[in-house]
Amino acid sequence: MKTFKYDRAINYSGYRENQSPLTEAYPSKDEILEDLRILENDYFYLRLYDCSPHAYRVLEVIRENNLNFNIMMGLFLRAEVNHVDHPFFWTYPDEVLQQHRLQNTTLVQEIISLTNQYEDLISAVSIGNETRSMWNNNRISEQRLVEVAKEIKAKTNTPVTFCEEYQHWVEGLEELADTVDFISLHTYPVWQGEPIENALNTAIKNYNEVQSKYPDKYCIITETGWPTKSHGSRIKIEDATITNQEQYNQEITAWGQQNDVLIYLFEAFDEPWKGRQHPDEPEKHWGIYNVHREKKVQNK
Repeated sequence: MKTFKYDRAINYSGYRENQSPLTEAYPSKDEILEDLRILENDYFYLRLYDCSPHAYRVLEVIRENNLNFNIMMGLFLRAEVNHVDHPFFWTYPDEVLQQHRLQNTTLVQEIISLTNQYEDLISAVSIGNETRSMWNNNRISEQRLVEVAKEIKAKTNTPVTFCEEYQHWVEGLEELADTVDFISLHTYPVWQGEPIENALNTAIKNYNEVQSKYPDKYCIITETGWPTKSHGSRIKIEDATITNQEQYNQEITAWGQQNDVLIYLFEAFDEPWKGRQHPDEPEKHWGIYNVHREKKVQNK
């Protein structure tokens, strides 16, 4: 397929304090416009995760204000199958899985309609986010993902991809890789226990593992980044710093530009709604900006 013109890219989720997709408390259009004004001089590609009211408002704000962004839309599908013999996840009853499948069928039609409506703004459609990862209980079979990818490709003019941790592309997903227009992989050296000194080389290795398996397939990185706080569970407290985030993001961005690899940094703003209650849980602290929209690295 035709590759994307290289430009700066970032994941965008605009939920502020006391807002969350779980409670359906969404950012207003004024708040989204404030966010996009902050990002517009530094980024061109934005990635969204679902077809929630938040995503609709982002598209409306971009069009109404003639902002220069291009969007990767996301599809958030609910579990259609259960993990097999996995001790850390509950099991959905069959009737719930069937209900999810019906809901997902509706969501697929919704993203097709939305993509066609905003074809000028949407650069790609992702049919899922880490739904093959072991931690994710929204389990979708590869066969179903292939089916969804084919339907969206047939009914839109927009390239289709799937966003997943790099190792799942290396270990499998061959049929899905053959179906999508390009591969979107995630790499997080800090989650792999790597210190900042090894982080860039680890990310490059992860990318090359996927690209070498699919040498004829265009591959991009749709998530990579570094947290600025941790409570010490899986990421060392001393590793989660603003200095390390700045170093990693600068290094991976420079490598992406030099090698013409599109990289969506994770992420624009801190998300306090994520994770559990501990205020320093790293899930809440990947933003280049904090929740108050203040850039963490000053005078840059």
